[in-house]
Amino acid sequence: MRALPLAALLVLASRVSWAAETASFLDIGVGARALGMGGAYTALADDANSLYWNPAGLAKLEKREFTASHAEMFESTRLDFLAYAHPTSHGTLSAGLTYLSQGKIEGRDSLGRPTAGFDASDAAVSAGYARKLEFAEVGASVKYIRSHIGSAEAQTVAADVGAKREFGNVVVGAALRNLGPGLKFQDQRNDLPLRLAAGAAYKFAGGHAAAVELVNGPRGAGTDAAFGGEFQAVKNLYLRAGYTTQTAITGGSGFDVARGLTLGLGFRNEKWSLDYAVLPSGELGRSHRFSLGVRF
Repeated sequence: MRALPLAALLVLASRVSWAAETASFLDIGVGARALGMGGAYTALADDANSLYWNPAGLAKLEKREFTASHAEMFESTRLDFLAYAHPTSHGTLSAGLTYLSQGKIEGRDSLGRPTAGFDASDAAVSAGYARKLEFAEVGASVKYIRSHIGSAEAQTVAADVGAKREFGNVVVGAALRNLGPGLKFQDQRNDLPLRLAAGAAYKFAGGHAAAVELVNGPRGAGTDAAFGGEFQAVKNLYLRAGYTTQTAITGGSGFDVARGLTLGLGFRNEKWSLDYAVLPSGELGRSHRFSLGVRF
């Protein structure tokens, strides 16, 4: 086991966590703007990335929007996310794709000797809808999930639901993510990473914002906290910072401020946005996220 490559261990961990959850790639946040603020985005969500964080945020869109984000993580692992949102007079429609690629992984037998390598990847295809009601903005999405490692493959479906409401400069939001029957590899079925997120944000004059949220895994994954904000340094240029206790990001346990710190910056105007964030990855160092958004 000591000879098993780190990448192979990460593959296994991504499918069965300590809380007996699988498809944990669904727990990896998307969009450099949100991640630069520690992932405290359930209340602030107001762009095409809302399809992941809180589908109710799609109702805020007034223009069609396309977003693409890329993450260089570790051991040739890459996460890509694409989403398109289309506002109509009856609400906003959206579609998205999440793809985690882990490349070719070297196999080892019980004695540590090299064997044939294998591939591993995870994907989720999503479709969402949101609209404004008198009392709140509400939204929902469904997704088809496929995961494979070597010759083994599993498929399932899941749903997300969310709501948001504004009280002046204060916004509150909640979302239930990854509600579904789980993935079954061979004879074993494991639960998806079901998450209940609730947060609040305050929008300051001048384009500044601060947000905080709690994310609970009701199937035994515990509760994580996140907070962060963005500051408009000059017109269209934003600086961001945040903190998260999410172990899937920070890697490890115990209180270590440096491990949970996130930083980011972005440029945004009426037609497009470009964002960057750097996140902790525990003993593996830090990962970098890039996002591009286009509105038309």
